[in-house]
Amino acid sequence: MAVGVLAVGAVGVLVVRAVTGGSGGASSPEAAVEDLAAALEEEDPVAALAAMDPDEVEALGDVYEQAAARAAAIGFAPGEATLAGVDVALSGVTYDVEELGDGVARVTITDGEADLTVDGGTLGDRTEAVLERQAEADGGDPDGDRDGELEAEDLVVTDDDGDEVEPFVVTVERGGGWYVSPLHTAAQYAVDALGLDAPTFPAPDGGEGAADPEAAVMDLLVAAGDGDGEATGELAAGAGGEAVRAYAGALEGLVGRLGEDTSAEVDVLETEVAERDGGGRRVTITRLEGTLTYTDDDGEERRADVSWDGTCLDVETRSLQGDGEAMTDDEEDAATVATSDLCLTEGWERIGIDSLSVVVVEEDGGWRVDPLATLTDYADDVVPEVDGATVLRLLDVPELAEPTGSVAVGSPTDVELNDAGYAVLTLEATAGEAFTVSAELPDDVDDELQAFLVAPDGSALSAFDLVDPEESGEYLLVVGKDGFSAGTATVRTSRLVRRDLTVGEAASGGLGQPGDVVEYAVDLEADATYRLVYNQPDLLYSVVDPDGLSLELTEGDEDGTATFTTDEAGTHAVRVESGSDATTGAFRVNVVEVPPFVLGNGTSAEASGEVLAPGDSQFIDLTVQGGREVLVDVVADAPAFDPVFIVKDPATDTELRRFNSGGPGAGESVSFAPEETTTYRIEVQGSASTVGPFTLTAELVA
Repeated sequence: MAVGVLAVGAVGVLVVRAVTGGSGGASSPEAAVEDLAAALEEEDPVAALAAMDPDEVEALGDVYEQAAARAAAIGFAPGEATLAGVDVALSGVTYDVEELGDGVARVTITDGEADLTVDGGTLGDRTEAVLERQAEADGGDPDGDRDGELEAEDLVVTDDDGDEVEPFVVTVERGGGWYVSPLHTAAQYAVDALGLDAPTFPAPDGGEGAADPEAAVMDLLVAAGDGDGEATGELAAGAGGEAVRAYAGALEGLVGRLGEDTSAEVDVLETEVAERDGGGRRVTITRLEGTLTYTDDDGEERRADVSWDGTCLDVETRSLQGDGEAMTDDEEDAATVATSDLCLTEGWERIGIDSLSVVVVEEDGGWRVDPLATLTDYADDVVPEVDGATVLRLLDVPELAEPTGSVAVGSPTDVELNDAGYAVLTLEATAGEAFTVSAELPDDVDDELQAFLVAPDGSALSAFDLVDPEESGEYLLVVGKDGFSAGTATVRTSRLVRRDLTVGEAASGGLGQPGDVVEYAVDLEADATYRLVYNQPDLLYSVVDPDGLSLELTEGDEDGTATFTTDEAGTHAVRVESGSDATTGAFRVNVVEVPPFVLGNGTSAEASGEVLAPGDSQFIDLTVQGGREVLVDVVADAPAFDPVFIVKDPATDTELRRFNSGGPGAGESVSFAPEETTTYRIEVQGSASTVGPFTLTAELVA
């Protein structure tokens, strides 16, 4: 990825010479590709641009030039000899040429390989740092050359039918010479990979266009929303418009995959039209309201209501029918609505995007939208505003930004977030001394914070979990919000306090500041259920097994209690920390073993009783923990007594089950295996008016 950033900057250094000098093109489609390959091999950006369609390259010339200058300014490219250190060696390359139409040909690369070597010592400082970071992540040598080999077969893609598509480029004829066309190449790949309609060459004429700049925007919105490729192409200018007209059928097929029978209406369109220095007009859409109806993959007709107020794009999508029948207005209003929005927030404005605009030019007597000129204008706005911190975040290596401060374990720190929305801080940590990191944004900021640590060896660690350093040294703490904009945050780091806890003996502790964690080591048995008892429900409690996995806590019926079941024996950790509301203060905590079942008052697994008169009953409660199985036996202690075993719900006194199959002098056996902890009421009566003593025993089965 870094090489790509560098290359973009590189071609801009000499772009003016490339687009003004011109080469006249190659003598054949194959020669155009050979010229481009030779230019890459010779590290010659001028020759590379000269091998491409001048209509496409000229529109992007300023973009390349600005990107090159900006890349050098922020340290991603050297000031001169931009491509030095990027070596490409081609060998055994063969081509096959296929004419797609008059003046257009596909050149397929049938064989060959490219050897790429990147010498990190000759690149921009930040590019070198990115390459070193990527090499470390891949287990390579961060100080060595980056060698790679790419064969033609490595570039083969698979289409929708599973057939292979060999690598190719599309060339076009301009003024008697042949050039490589990036636009036609991209469009043809979509045709081949997705099985879309073949293009029409030469491309149809552009038609009359629109009467004025605003009409061009209006007509293009409707044409694109209708999925009308031909009309869309007629309203697009330049090389981009030619490509759209040639691939109009493919465009319609692509839109059809997103939704069939599309139809667009624009109810309100308000714009501001301004002269453009490079020619044409810049049309800024300040207000837009309209609808798009379509049929989705399930055959359901849907409508999207679209609105743009100059800052936010809101889209509400709703179903228009149910069970194949048209909905009434009331049914439509009650239909499920999916809503999405995209706003030009402070982060967008910071990089120069504060409006929705397109470039409209007058071409062949009509006004049309120029997609390449629009891209150029946005690049003119964005490129000067791009800074190193933003690029590093986009490359997913924000830790390479220069640290702006430090944090000390045990102290809160106020942090300034850079324009890309993050900060890099240093933190000294000691191996074996665990700590936690927490961070928060001001109350009036609606965003989310993320954070991670980078250890001295370059490995990344989660910051918002408990951090137990394996090595001492300087760590990097990266704290950032989701949005790309400056701001502030408060970072708190706290040392972990470790203590011992004995089952059945309460322990006292305290949290002095948000982020503090107290961890108690307690030895527990395998496959056993325990109750965690605490007096501060606003704190956060967790239990971690010997493997570092958190056990599930089930909130108890009583306040300040939760139960959990162990999987293995060993030393577990009971952690107490401040919750999401940053609660602090003193607390007491205890771990009590919960027996798998409790019979009666829990003092014994056996109970005796006697039915003294016909119709009398004896009762005893049985509580069984969820996931356990308990077998209960009732045995008559007199030969004439025939016990009846009844199971009831103690809350409602409702009979659940009844057992009476043993006969006089025998007994009954009943199994209890609830999924959740359940209390049962056992009632013993005498069948057929029999009376006598009995013994009830409970035994854990599993």
